[in-house]
Amino acid sequence: MQLSSERARLIDEHPCLATVVGMWPMEIGGVKTRLPFYVFPIDILCYNANNGRLAMDRRQWEADNDRQLDGCSREDAAILRDMLLTLDKDKTLGLKEDIRKKGQMEPGVISNDGVVINGNRRMAVIEELHREEPTGKWETLEAVRLPKGISEKDLWKIEAGLQLSKDRVAEYHPVNELLKIKEGVDRALTPEEVAAAMYGWKADHVKDALERLALIDSFLEFLGQGGNYGAIKTFGLHESFVDVQRAVIARAERRGIPKQEIANRVGYVFALMRAGIQMQSGDRSGRKGFTHWDIRNLDRVFEDAHARAAFTKQLEAADDMRAVAEDDVVEGFRNAKDILAMKEQRDRPIRLVEKAISALESINTDSEHFRSAEVREAMERLSAVVREVQDRLSEHAGNGDIGLA
Repeated sequence: MQLSSERARLIDEHPCLATVVGMWPMEIGGVKTRLPFYVFPIDILCYNANNGRLAMDRRQWEADNDRQLDGCSREDAAILRDMLLTLDKDKTLGLKEDIRKKGQMEPGVISNDGVVINGNRRMAVIEELHREEPTGKWETLEAVRLPKGISEKDLWKIEAGLQLSKDRVAEYHPVNELLKIKEGVDRALTPEEVAAAMYGWKADHVKDALERLALIDSFLEFLGQGGNYGAIKTFGLHESFVDVQRAVIARAERRGIPKQEIANRVGYVFALMRAGIQMQSGDRSGRKGFTHWDIRNLDRVFEDAHARAAFTKQLEAADDMRAVAEDDVVEGFRNAKDILAMKEQRDRPIRLVEKAISALESINTDSEHFRSAEVREAMERLSAVVREVQDRLSEHAGNGDIGLA
């Protein structure tokens, strides 16, 4: 964060620093201390454009408008304020009513030059209250002012400790949480340092989060929307990546599956997720292709030769998996699930035979599709399978193995 010495000077000279409201515990550079907090006029403070809660929304706005937001610009401050107020309307409304009834219960934290490190949403709510009740009551923010010379690493630790500890992380969208963790690593913090700053985390959790973000980045590139994290939020895909990590990648690694094969499996999952997005875009009532619960079962699909072939046949044949129509991708996946379901009933042959009969009786033999070479080839394979099953049945009959059931 680039500090402004001019803004810092204006705050140094402001009379609000003459009155200390109280002392607040902080940890800076690994040292626990207590710092004074004051009542600052909001008009000398700036929103933090890099606020972790706004990471996805801000990036999307900046991509759409081809410029970066500046929290100290009056125009951009209004944009950031509106983002904060609409981010989680229920929680924001609850905070607003709390502040209206009780006032500010906990001070925010600002940089030495007045950028709000913690308390951006509180400031947005207070400004909203001022617009509704312009009595002069809602024009200030209680905040701790950080001393000069705090490093980028320590600044990140302060924000993370205040906003990403286990009891507060629910206020972050999961992808914003991942982006904030990546920001810490980009500031040269180790996973162990990041975990320590986040209270209740472990280094392994941080590494897992970084791997998930890398997976999301790869998917967005596959989707042709690199960096558009808003797509993950829009289509509710975060849980899908958790399941890809645990149910596809981790299980394959435990079995010693080669890295290239794991990469192939991830590519097939990406194709399925892409198909789900395309189908949801065409039908806003909900995704018709799959859910993240299905991803949890994909390991079984990949480990069964017949199910895998049904799912990946067209994807493997294509020069670019993205060229395979979404309906074909989803149909292959559903066929794979059907194969697994039927194999679970392999010891109930009459049920499977009846299903096969029902399926064949449902075919429209007058349709153009029925007359295709593909159907003819499939029927020949079916005939071969039926003959093989009949031969096995005859063998059992000859051996006296068939009795009354």
